[in-house]
Amino acid sequence: MVGVVVVSHEQVAFALIEAARRVVGTIPNIAAACVSAGEDSASIMHKVAQACGQVDDGAGVLLLVDVFGSTPFNVSMTMADGTRAAEVVCGVNLPMLLKLATLDRCRLPPLALAMEVQECGRRSIRIGSELTGKVTVGGKI
Repeated sequence: MVGVVVVSHEQVAFALIEAARRVVGTIPNIAAACVSAGEDSASIMHKVAQACGQVDDGAGVLLLVDVFGSTPFNVSMTMADGTRAAEVVCGVNLPMLLKLATLDRCRLPPLALAMEVQECGRRSIRIGSELTGKVTVGGKI
């Protein structure tokens, strides 16, 4: 089964995983790597590598990171160094984790999983007025 590591600033990763578990129940092979303000790259690297080691049973790892271009993102990208099957997706949100709970992580490789959750994440970002048909102009309906 492809493992999942949610990498975030502060405790966001723990909160996202806990919220997903409350909705769908147990999510196997998932771990959080939370980065504190001012933490150095070596410490972040250790946390991310440790989390990957906890969830990777040989099928690879999908790393879901909160912010593109951040230090957690850059460290996560080093996990995709060719030593294991790995993929990184930025902009993690709760719908992505809920989608992962429905996907066959034993059959799909990290890249296919990444593409599925990326699309789900994109679809979940909506503007309320677009959904109601009440498009506002200049803040007025």
